[in-house]
Amino acid sequence: MSNIYKDLKVASLVVLAICIVLILMQVVIYDNVSWAMVKEQVIYNTYYGFPMTFGMSWFFDYVNRWISWDENPKLRTIVGILGSIALTMIILFILNFILWVLIKGEPVDVIFLQSQRIFYLIGFVITMIVTSVMHTIGFFNEVQTQKEISYKLKQQKLSSELNALRAHVDPHFLFNSFNVLSGLIDEDTDRAQSFLSGLSGIYRYILEQRNESTSTLTEELGFAKRYLDLQRMRFENGIKLETDIDSEKLQQKIPSLTLQMLLENAIKHNAFDASDPLVISLSVVNDHLVVKNNTKPRKELVASNGIGLQNIRDRYQLLSGNAIDVINGQNEFIVKLPLL
Repeated sequence: MSNIYKDLKVASLVVLAICIVLILMQVVIYDNVSWAMVKEQVIYNTYYGFPMTFGMSWFFDYVNRWISWDENPKLRTIVGILGSIALTMIILFILNFILWVLIKGEPVDVIFLQSQRIFYLIGFVITMIVTSVMHTIGFFNEVQTQKEISYKLKQQKLSSELNALRAHVDPHFLFNSFNVLSGLIDEDTDRAQSFLSGLSGIYRYILEQRNESTSTLTEELGFAKRYLDLQRMRFENGIKLETDIDSEKLQQKIPSLTLQMLLENAIKHNAFDASDPLVISLSVVNDHLVVKNNTKPRKELVASNGIGLQNIRDRYQLLSGNAIDVINGQNEFIVKLPLL
């Protein structure tokens, strides 16, 4: 039913447009308006315009169901143009037969006179112009539709991949925290209790960020400080955090929980104590968050599969296409994270 209303609207607009053009032509050419001619043209245009519009609409709907613009645009164009021309000629012939033979009582051969041939030729030219425009619009709309579908699929894929990467962060962090808690239970149950309380607060933040792709520097710095406070319960003064970030940069973003993963890696792979602490510095240089720590590899080598850094690389690639910069020097380890 909605298509019928649409076709009626289109046909009415076509008839109205043609009538307006004819009136303007009369004004320009004859400097006069023959209302009798206007009335006649309105009747003729309505008689031919409405059946033509409905016929073309039906034809294009039928072709669109069987031949996809996306899968076979060349065939769709050829069938659309040739079919619409053929259908136009058939409809014009049937309408002429009804008008001149059945209504006006003229002999059949009147519809093949020279004047009628010109009428068919005009109809052919108009059909070529209209169908070319319609096919151009149709092809453009299909391209836009496919772009929108492709974009939505890409976003869905991006969302699922980010969810998979974030899902890796949670259990990895929790597993390492339980290892720390296990060690504290043997050493000092009171500190273990404090650690468990702090761990609860930190994990609450992780749960809050689980559906967020990015976090502000303010949020990440706050989390990083709470995370290091937990680690200091075990390592005491063996870890120091230095920050040098201008306040105007604090609302810029990085992938959620990125700092936690870098801090965790620094603690995992380095030997340190109160006399020779692990110093982690955070600064912003050229729209990059620079995370730096001094290095002193543990005597007992810790197996590393590089999952943490690869996770960060993958999330940056998915979110912005930017790459992180990793510098593994002799005495320091530096990671530069583009701000989002």
